[in-house]
Amino acid sequence: MKSPVLTIARQELLIARTNRLALLISGIFLGMVSVSGFISWDSHHTVNSVFAEALRHGVTSGPNPFASQQPLDLVSNTVIYIVLIGALSAILLGVQSAISDRKAGVIDLLFSRPLSVTQYVNGKFLGMQYLLVLILLTAGLLSWGSVLFIRGEMISLGNTAALAVFYLLAWLFLMPFNILGFVFGAVSRHETSALLGPILLWVALVFVIPQLGTDAHPVSLLNPVPAQAASTGAFFAFNHRILQPLSLTDRFKNASSKLLGLNNSSQGIAAYDWLSLAMAAAGMMAALLLVKRSRIRGPIRE
Repeated sequence: MKSPVLTIARQELLIARTNRLALLISGIFLGMVSVSGFISWDSHHTVNSVFAEALRHGVTSGPNPFASQQPLDLVSNTVIYIVLIGALSAILLGVQSAISDRKAGVIDLLFSRPLSVTQYVNGKFLGMQYLLVLILLTAGLLSWGSVLFIRGEMISLGNTAALAVFYLLAWLFLMPFNILGFVFGAVSRHETSALLGPILLWVALVFVIPQLGTDAHPVSLLNPVPAQAASTGAFFAFNHRILQPLSLTDRFKNASSKLLGLNNSSQGIAAYDWLSLAMAAAGMMAALLLVKRSRIRGPIRE
């Protein structure tokens, strides 16, 4: 006898093929990852050209500070693509996973069988995580290939392992957003609120909370290196200390910068960053199990 959880997970994979919006966002994400190395290479090439020109005109006589570029620095832009496009893609996958059954009217048919809510959400969770892992695995291969192609030399096992762990970290970061989208899609009465709710929370986590803890320009929050506490101003320093655990993006960027060798002065301990992301994922998984049958079976309006 087939497991209901695996059956639901298999059906989730089949439905995902017709989710055009989520597939489009995922395709954009993979496209940006594929060109991330070339964008970073072009930036460094431009800087090196400017330095060489300055050296030729006698403006400076020091060594080139950009000559010792780390191999994985070429995928630094991928960090912010995961925070922005990757998180949105995860949210859309979760929302569409929940509302597709409700809109199609098959949710009542599913629960007319000996299927518990726990089995249903576990099957959905398993299917969604399979999709996320598949997307990130593809992104990892694209990143590895772009570094290999641009540098023209084999990547060391250490850097390959660091890149693999980075994408494992990315999955841990995206999982809460994916579950958040599913929970909103499962309990919302309107499709608009199901989409808008998790996106507003994403905006708060990516921009509002980090901005409350630093006086940096908002554009600097798009930097792959996490925002630092304000050097002056008790208000920002206090908020940074209090809100730091809630800033999942800073935790992700801090751990990523350590893995990819982007910034040796990144604050905090990597274990703390991993623990914060794991706790966020565990919290959202607990919320997933609290979804009521009556809310899932409720009608969804446009």
